[in-house]
Amino acid sequence: MQRSPSKQYSSVLTLKDGEEIVYFLSSSGTVIACNLTQKCFSEYPRLLPLFSEYSIDMVECKGEILVVVLSDFFESASLRVWWYDLKTKTWNQIAAMSHEFYDKKLDINCVGAGDQIFICLSSAELCSYVLYDFASNQWVELPECSMNGEALEFKSAFSFEPRIEASV
Repeated sequence: MQRSPSKQYSSVLTLKDGEEIVYFLSSSGTVIACNLTQKCFSEYPRLLPLFSEYSIDMVECKGEILVVVLSDFFESASLRVWWYDLKTKTWNQIAAMSHEFYDKKLDINCVGAGDQIFICLSSAELCSYVLYDFASNQWVELPECSMNGEALEFKSAFSFEPRIEASV
């Protein structure tokens, strides 16, 4: 499992049905849910075997926690989005994008907003950016960022929602 140092201690907060839940990824890649309202926690089942090659991140979209996984399997790589069904206690794949990312040793860094997930894929030799839109069920590879003809390397997806009521 690969995980960038900047995301090692990251978390995602959701507010659903009046309950605040913070989600973390454990060092082994399992999702830990801490319900701040009920003061309890739970661990979701592992998505992939412990020693599989994959990169994982979490996002929040419309109050739901989603897990994005880039995995190498049988000489191909795929980017997949998973949702955990609390009723059946199973992970459900809700989107998939196959690509030529196999054996690139990529790390993913994601952020969700509304119906979209922005995904940064990076390694020593490659930077790529993908946007997934739930409403249209489309994956879009974004063009390379450049300034004055020079390619810029974007390293991290970051969510910031400014609010007037925020106190500083």
